[in-house]
Amino acid sequence: MLAAGTRPSAGTTMCARARWVGTVFAAVVLVGVGGGVLGSGEAAADQFTPSEQQLVRLLPPGYAARSCTRAANPFPTSIASLDCSQDADSDSPEYARFTLYSNAEAMNADFDVTAGAMMVAPCPDGNPSPGTWTYQSDSGQVGGRIVCGFVDDLADVAWTRDGQLLLATVNGASDLDNLYQWWRRYGGA
Repeated sequence: MLAAGTRPSAGTTMCARARWVGTVFAAVVLVGVGGGVLGSGEAAADQFTPSEQQLVRLLPPGYAARSCTRAANPFPTSIASLDCSQDADSDSPEYARFTLYSNAEAMNADFDVTAGAMMVAPCPDGNPSPGTWTYQSDSGQVGGRIVCGFVDDLADVAWTRDGQLLLATVNGASDLDNLYQWWRRYGGA
C-alpha cells in the first residue's frame, strides 16, 4: 500500500491501485463535487459536506478549499478526506491529503497503514519515525504521531493531530529536509 496522499507511478496496476490508500490529483483544473470548476476558497467550501467543511477549516497555510477535491479513495473509516494541491505563490508541498475521523482508534489504524506503505526514514531533526511530536509552545504536550520517509522516491511526511482527529500526508519533493521544515512551521501548529 502507498501512503494516503501519494500519487501512483505510471506502472501501477489495478491490483496495486486497490492497495492504495488514496490518490492525489495534480490537475490544472480542480473539479468540484457537482462537476464544476471550483472558484474562490469560500465558494468551493460551500460545495463540500459539513464534515468536509470542518476539514477545510483545519487546512494549514498554503492550502485553501479551491485547491482541494474530495478524495478519490478515502480510508473507509474516515468521515471526510480531501486531496489538495498547493496554491499559487505558496511554499506548501505539491500534494497533500487531509483526512478527518470520528475516533482516535480509526485515525491511528489508518496512520499505521500509511506508515507501513512508506519507505520509512528518520525525521531530519532526529525525531523517531514513526514516533510522536509535541507542540512547540508546550514541549510536554504530545500533539500526535509522525512518520517521515519516501513513496515512489518522493519525500513524504504523515502526521496526526490527535486533538482534531486529523491525519495528514504531504509529499511531492525529493528533499525530505525541506518537506520536514515545512511541517515544523505549519503541520504541527
